[in-house]
Amino acid sequence: MDWRKELEALRNETAALVSAMDTTGAPAPGPQAPIDLVVSILSEPSRPAPGRFNFGSPEREQITKHVATFKAHQERVRREREDYYSRTMQRVHIVLRGTNSGD
Repeated sequence: MDWRKELEALRNETAALVSAMDTTGAPAPGPQAPIDLVVSILSEPSRPAPGRFNFGSPEREQITKHVATFKAHQERVRREREDYYSRTMQRVHIVLRGTNSGD
């Protein structure tokens, strides 16, 4: 809608409201539906605000379980790596001792 048309409609509405006022400045009796609606809304008991979103224990437990599994896997890989290193170094020492003793 054109802003000029909107402005003209606002002026007409304002003029109608002013003409509906009586000489004391109080609004002339008329439909009170918006006021009744506001009063009814304000008189209703308020509902509690929704609580914060809670990442429930199943998700937290699942994450904790995955972290524990990952840490256990990392520890197992570390032990296997150290065991492999130890066995390899034992074989190297055996080979080196065998070549030195043959001299």
